[in-house]
Order: sequence, then structure tokens, then C-alpha cells
Amino acid sequence: MGELVRYQNSLQHTTSWVRPKSARALLVRTLRKEFDQSAFAAEEIADESLAWMSQVQGLTLPGSVRLSVPETASRRYAPTRRRTATVTAVDVDEDAEIWQIYGLAVLQRRRLIRWIYEIYRQGGYASLTELAAWANLTPTALEHRLEPVRELGIWLPHVGGPKPGEDRQALDAWLVRRYLEFGDVSLERSVLGISEGSFRRMMRRLGQLMSDSQSRIPGYSDVEHEHLAAVARWATLHPRLHHQAATLVDEWLQPIGKSPVESNAFTAFEGQRYLQWLGETVEELGLRTLCDDEMVFFALAADQGAGARLESARVLPVHLSYFTEQDIAAGYRSASRRRVFELKFGRIERYANEAWEQGALLSLPDLSLLMGMHTAAIRRKILAHEGRFVPTRGRIWHIGARPRPVRRDLHPRTAANS
Repeated sequence: MGELVRYQNSLQHTTSWVRPKSARALLVRTLRKEFDQSAFAAEEIADESLAWMSQVQGLTLPGSVRLSVPETASRRYAPTRRRTATVTAVDVDEDAEIWQIYGLAVLQRRRLIRWIYEIYRQGGYASLTELAAWANLTPTALEHRLEPVRELGIWLPHVGGPKPGEDRQALDAWLVRRYLEFGDVSLERSVLGISEGSFRRMMRRLGQLMSDSQSRIPGYSDVEHEHLAAVARWATLHPRLHHQAATLVDEWLQPIGKSPVESNAFTAFEGQRYLQWLGETVEELGLRTLCDDEMVFFALAADQGAGARLESARVLPVHLSYFTEQDIAAGYRSASRRRVFELKFGRIERYANEAWEQGALLSLPDLSLLMGMHTAAIRRKILAHEGRFVPTRGRIWHIGARPRPVRRDLHPRTAANS
């Protein structure tokens, strides 16, 4: 019982440390402080702003990264036929929420599903071997994560994977139909890692198709649209669901992808001022100038001391090299039995040093969310490489108790051969 309480406290600390530094949290704080919006209105406008920004041509949102992926589902040609796709490597708000509610394994599963569908929507196919390396998992661990998804009958478009069919439905269509049939999908959501916000967006898409069967969902693939449109037709025509379908349209239907100043209490002047501020923020973050394999992540400025409060501390956008050629060499192209061990530490070390070079410091919770690992595991990786200096916030500002030394018989790697 004591171990469980300590774990829950550690998890609460991890998520509470990273969530105030998300892009959404930054928007909410600005809307409340500079534009005098209520807490509820600020959250609504922030969500609309992020949805609107995601559709701006050439704009890469914080946490997103452009990566090379196969453009074919053929295993034979996947290594050579490539294209670039933008994936949400880290969604701070949603990932932290899923981790806190459902646990780390479900967070890892949700990220894998998100990457697979994002790649497919851009004309590519995910390579499970590459996805395992992005997620710091072995191929075997990745298969264990995805097995429950396949057992539910959800179609996963990846290299070497099966084609969609009646027994393999796209995620959104499968989940909303199950909701209409059974009324409760809490168990399924806990397996898939679907947050309340994500589920509401699925229902909004269904409502849009029920209201206008000719409409198109922004960013959806043809297969996803076809599957969800079939569910919309079934829900509208099925006698038992006729009243429920009409209620869904009234409760869930809202325009998708609108400007963030179209559906709130902004005056015309304040609305223009907010859009101007939003544009300036985009330029300040450097979201239009990111290189491939590079992402923006928010971290506390290095001069913010141990007593800094997250709500008022200075936060900087730092550019991190998310997955590099060195990671590929240390990961799935490595012949070493310890390849995941070396891949993990290499990324931890690089993220921390790149942030420090840009005047910011990553904390262990920051690194945990970036890596999809527990903070204790991050700490062990750093201690196992005692000869390599990793500039985390705790080390620079001497925050937290010093962890116990690493047993050398468990971690035989020494500083000399690091």
C-alpha cells in the first residue's frame, strides 16, 4: 500500500509539473490575464486556437515533429520509398492526463495509435520497428502494447498490416458506434487511452456528418471518413437510435476548424488584438522554421531558481532534436543487445544539453513525458552514466534528495567506456 501511495504521489508530481508548461496552458493564462476571459471561456478559446493553428499551412505545433516515414505498406519497399509526415510526438495536456488516469502503458499505447493514424492521414504508413524506437520500446514490447487494440477489431494502418474491412474498423468509427450501441465505453477508453476531450471531438465529427452527410472532416483520411459516415447513416436511420441521434446533433455539433474569435465573447477590437497576439506568438516560437526531426518543447528558463513558481516563472520554447541518425544507429539498426538502454540514455542526454544550450533546463518530469518513462527510470539511466554530465534542473539547482547510488553489478557500464 505504501509503494502504491508513493507511486501515485510521484505521478501526481510529474504531471502537475509539465501541464502548466503546455501550449494550451500558455494560451489559457494569457487569455485570463491579458484579455480578461473567464476560466471556462479561456479554455474553450485555447482549444479553438490550437485547432485553428493545426490547420495553418506550414505551421508545426509545439510537441509536433516532421519525420521520415514509409509511403508504402509493402515491407519490401518501405525502407526506400519514403516521405515526410508530421506527428504529434508529445501532446503535453492529453498525454499527462492519460498517464495520470490510466497509467504509463496506456500512454505508450495511445501515442503509438496516434502516430499510426497521423502518418496514414498524410499518405504514409507507420513502420512498427521505427515506432518502437520513437517510443523507446523493444519490438516485442510494442507488439504487447498494440495487441489489445487488434483484439478489439480496430484497424491499424501500418507497414505489413491488414487492410480495413467489416471486422477491422477505423478507431473513431469503431468507438462511437460502440458508444451508440452500449452507452458506456469507459472500459474501451481505458484500454485505448482516449481522453474526455478526444472522445468529445469524435462525437462532434459524428454529429457533423449526421447533420450534413456531404461535409468533410478536416484532416481525416478517406477510409476514416467512409467508416464514420457509415456509422452516421446507421445512427440516423436506425429506429431505436433515432431520438438519440437527434440529441447527439444538438449536444455535440459545433463547427470544426473555425477561427478562435468566431464563437466567444470577444469584441471586434479584442478579437483582432488576440489574433495579432496569436500570430506574434507563432513567430516567437519559431514554429515555421523548424527543421525535420526537430520539435518545440517548453521548459523553465535556466535562471529560474529552485523556488520559482510555475504559474509565474519564465518559460522558454526550446528546439529539441527529437529523433536523429544517431538514435537510429543506437536503436533498431544496432546489433547490441542493450540497444534500447543506449538509445534511451542518448536521447535523455541530448534533450537536456540542447535545452541548456538554449538557456533553459529540463526537469526529470519533462524528460519523463518526452521519453514516455517514469521519472525513477530516467534517474536510474542518468546515474548509470556517472561520467557523463546531464544538466537537468534538479542537478543545476540542487533540487530534491540525492538518490541512492546505483549498484555496479546491475549497471556494469563505467564512466571510462561510456
